[in-house]
Amino acid sequence: MELIESDQVATLIVKDMSRLGREYLQVGQYTELVFPNYGVRFIAVNDGVDSLVESSNDFTPFRNIINELYAKDTSQKGRSSVKIKAETGARIASRPNYGYMKDPDDPKRHLVPDPETAPVVKRIFDLCASGLGPTRIANQLRQEEIPSPAYHYYAKYGVQLSTLDISKPYAWSSATVSKILEDEVYLGVTVNMKTTTISYKNKKKIKRPESEQLRFEGTHEPLIDRQTWEIVQDNRRHKRRYTRFEEPSLFSGLVYCMDCGAVMTYHRTHGEKEAKARFICSNYRKNSKTTCSVHGIREEDLYAIVLDDLRRITHFARQNERRFAEYIGKKRTKESQKEIRSLEKQISAMTKRQSELMSLFKRLYEDNVLGRIPDEQYRILSAEYTSEQESIKTALPDLIARLQELKDSTSNFDRFLENAHKYTEIDELTPDLLHTFIKRIEVGECAKKYSHSAPQEIVIHYRDIGILDDMPQELEDILITGKIN
Repeated sequence: MELIESDQVATLIVKDMSRLGREYLQVGQYTELVFPNYGVRFIAVNDGVDSLVESSNDFTPFRNIINELYAKDTSQKGRSSVKIKAETGARIASRPNYGYMKDPDDPKRHLVPDPETAPVVKRIFDLCASGLGPTRIANQLRQEEIPSPAYHYYAKYGVQLSTLDISKPYAWSSATVSKILEDEVYLGVTVNMKTTTISYKNKKKIKRPESEQLRFEGTHEPLIDRQTWEIVQDNRRHKRRYTRFEEPSLFSGLVYCMDCGAVMTYHRTHGEKEAKARFICSNYRKNSKTTCSVHGIREEDLYAIVLDDLRRITHFARQNERRFAEYIGKKRTKESQKEIRSLEKQISAMTKRQSELMSLFKRLYEDNVLGRIPDEQYRILSAEYTSEQESIKTALPDLIARLQELKDSTSNFDRFLENAHKYTEIDELTPDLLHTFIKRIEVGECAKKYSHSAPQEIVIHYRDIGILDDMPQELEDILITGKIN
């Protein structure tokens, strides 16, 4: 076109019409308007098309349509081929994920850990499990001069990705780290058909709904275990906020208000001793006394409570496995059934409301078209219905996933016990220790305002075994005294 526009072309010759293009509207635009406008003669040899011979152009529009149908048919066959392969659990991506490489014995279907990058992936997950966020992890990897995934791929295979700047080999970003932390491939899972394109003409990628994705467990060797994955996902949902004193509290992201459910924030003023640092309800802090109360607890008091409780429970679990396992098994079944019933009710109500909103939307549209509802009222109501639909659309997949998780799960006492044997000497709390054993801590309001000695309820949700608040008296006595029969 640059040559044509500069009047350097007298004749354009192609093998056939499909070599110029398969999009019939675009091809017609060029052959009927653009080329004649510039005085360019167009010839398609095999199709017998010559713009100087008028009769040769009679069937050209039909040829263009047939060429486009051929492109559409080829696209459909390609999509079908990819879908058939995806349904077998084979990989359909051409490039292996960072941390893996193609299996030399089965390069088209199987992945194996890459000895150069697999340790980096494991370290990224370990750093996140210990409390670091993607930004700090990326900064640390840059400081240690670890090549970024794009640069490693370029150095190993000689292929330069579009996002790569060769002058910056250690350009790790928080987005890159986040993508790794969210990828189930490191659990040994293959997820196919995650994205698609709008059409064979528009190649823009769009994400498929989870219900349309194909998920296969155990397709290759995992780089991390399930427990690490769960800890990391919890940490990602409850980000640790950095304070004016730079380092976040050990408990940041783990402590919640027992009454309103809001996360509790670390509070310490300048000049105040670290021993007086405390957690207070973020809802109270933002809205003063209108929505909740302070629920304050000193960090050092919370530290002592959690350390003592964790020591006693892990000690009892190690020393009296059978009795503790029986208690956890009965308790877990009871709790799960209660939550399953609650989730089923919520899902049913949301699904029913979705159908109602769809019917309301149709009726609203018909009333507006027939003039029964003014345009302004239609706009307000439709915006409200759309907002409610989006809220349901966002919340429903999480509820369904949680319900499936509960139905599929069994007691994870063995994993808790394994961790209890791993940490036999608990002298202090560390981020790794906290996130291994504890999922959530709820703090109730102090029985007497501004008192440091009045009773205050603390509920600890242990990972894998839940809350130990309804323990039989016999087990309670053993935990309190520390004596094992």
